[in-house]
Amino acid sequence: MKVIFLDFDGVLNTEKYIYECGEYGVVIAPKAMIVLKRIIDKTKAKIVLSTSWREHWSKNAEECDSTGKKINEIFSLFGMTVFDKTGEFGSREEEIEAWLKLHPETENFVVVDDRFLSSDTIKNHFVKVSGYKRGLDETALKEVLEILK
Repeated sequence: MKVIFLDFDGVLNTEKYIYECGEYGVVIAPKAMIVLKRIIDKTKAKIVLSTSWREHWSKNAEECDSTGKKINEIFSLFGMTVFDKTGEFGSREEEIEAWLKLHPETENFVVVDDRFLSSDTIKNHFVKVSGYKRGLDETALKEVLEILK
């Protein structure tokens, strides 16, 4: 199984996009979702939420709060689903590493985030996007595909 550990703020939304659309809350840029869909289509990777937004989401859709339901709705609009989420107990790196230990069937993974993550486990599987200006774009797409090939 291939996995994408996914952050939202700075990856699937940008400050520029939020300003342009004039919305707050669950705001995800369609351009970033199109790039993510291309990655999923090419790699068949599973999406695991490492974003702080994961607290709203549950594998059991009935347990999602309104934000979690909106997350599912947005992913569904683009033909994708969320597979799982990391735990909430430490640094993002620790949470990703713990998830990987619980899922030895993971053959390859990539972490897409706008903040720098550098643990030994993650550093060769990490794509840092430019954050609030660009988000997940064509440059990141190439890097992600190279890691997951």
